[in-house]
Amino acid sequence: MNKLMTPLLATLLALATQLSAAEPESAFGLAPSATPQLQPAAAPSNLPLIPEAPQPAEKAGKGDEPKGGDKTAMAEDKLKKKIALRQAKMKAERDPALQALKTQALEAPTDFEQRKLYIDYYTALVDRIVKFNPGMTKEEIDMLRGQYTGRFFQVRVEPTVDPATFRTKH
Repeated sequence: MNKLMTPLLATLLALATQLSAAEPESAFGLAPSATPQLQPAAAPSNLPLIPEAPQPAEKAGKGDEPKGGDKTAMAEDKLKKKIALRQAKMKAERDPALQALKTQALEAPTDFEQRKLYIDYYTALVDRIVKFNPGMTKEEIDMLRGQYTGRFFQVRVEPTVDPATFRTKH
């Protein structure tokens, strides 16, 4: 057995040296199929290595900043308007004429009269709020009036007939 091992080892050693002399070994035990190139093949010299990124197109109609400035200033203005509106509402609700109108609305005998009195109350309330807060725009006033009085209009059912006119016809 010893006699067979020696020639076998010698043959393997000879083959290994022939292979290593023919092709260089890689770190993974693989031999490269072609000689490595360090430089890219014939790249034009006037092209940059990293291409420049295109600039994003600006959106039409939008400026760099919103109308009122930055978001913090806009939120601050909105909060100031809300506080001013609340203060004006509290001053307006102290009016004795408005308090009497609200009491009448609460004590109204029919739904029709109650709706009518509430519409009158909230319309007068908005008018008083505008008096205490003159910086409100027409759109804000209309929106506030619509928010207060909108729920008293009957839009999903046939409107209630005024009881006074109903009694005179029948």
